Amino acid sequence: MAPFISIIMPVYNVERYIENSIKTVLGQTFGDFELILVDDCSPDNSGKICDRFAETDKRIRVLHLEKNGGVAKARNRAMQEVNGKYLCFLDSDDYFDSDMLQRLYESVAENPAQAVIFGLVEEYLDSGRLVGTKTVAPRNKILRDRKQLREELLYLEADDLYGYPCNKMYSVEYLKKCKAVFPDMKFNEDIIFNIDFFNDAETCNTIDFAPYHYIKHTGSKTGSFIPTYYEDIMVKIDRLYSQLVYWGMDNRENLCFLASRYTRYLFSALERNCDKRAGMSRGDRRDFFLNVVRSDRFMKLSPYLSGTGITGIMAKAIKTENAFLCLMIAGVISAVKRYLPGVFKKIS
Repeated sequence: MAPFISIIMPVYNVERYIENSIKTVLGQTFGDFELILVDDCSPDNSGKICDRFAETDKRIRVLHLEKNGGVAKARNRAMQEVNGKYLCFLDSDDYFDSDMLQRLYESVAENPAQAVIFGLVEEYLDSGRLVGTKTVAPRNKILRDRKQLREELLYLEADDLYGYPCNKMYSVEYLKKCKAVFPDMKFNEDIIFNIDFFNDAETCNTIDFAPYHYIKHTGSKTGSFIPTYYEDIMVKIDRLYSQLVYWGMDNRENLCFLASRYTRYLFSALERNCDKRAGMSRGDRRDFFLNVVRSDRFMKLSPYLSGTGITGIMAKAIKTENAFLCLMIAGVISAVKRYLPGVFKKIS
């Protein structure tokens, strides 16, 4: 018989963590699941560890990919193989609380939905040592029409809960209908997948509990230098803008919210341009900024640039279109990030 829940875990170079991740799945109080492990040509022993677990539990299947393609391609490949009614994602260094699947099953058994959204605990590790945690969870809601759901998704985006795939359980039937897949990007592929999934969704349960433990390692891609950062992050802004227009929710309040996101991301890009690895001279950074303020994206969002605190200061600076001022602010942010990382973490 087909399992109720399928779980997809991409695997690459995680032999130190993967056993714990798999064990938290096998230790679930709800046992009607399948676990699909996708060995993305891992150079270490991760693939062998996957095979060993598959030999001991028939609910585990291993896909050994012929060529390394990254997490997006690994997930997309596994989505072709799922047999469950619902689908969850687990990264190979993260882990579940033992009652997670049980709670998700109970949610849709009582209130069938195209998705369930729950919370997560971000755990910050420095050289394997836990240095901080942050718990974020949605409100308890049973959403049964598009208007309610769309308003709640904007609320979740404000808490950065919209973009994650790991804090959601997706209806496989609806996933096949909407044809959402993960795009091949350096990062930010998750939010694009969710935008496509929820664009026309009508039903969703949100639960105020945080059973997913999302591990953030020092030096991971969320903190390392990404040459395509600006291009990839602006795909998110453009897609969120298009979604607001499609939903008929492109009112001033929502566009001001999106413009504040744009402000933060733009200054993050300007700060990253100060990194030596960007290979940009002062003139290059100035030209980059001038191209930004001449873009159609800037023209659409500049009337809504506002805010308070640091975001407000950055928004006012952008509205002046003063390259010297904005690049000076970006330089200060870069220096704080480099020499005062604790302070940077608090203000970012």
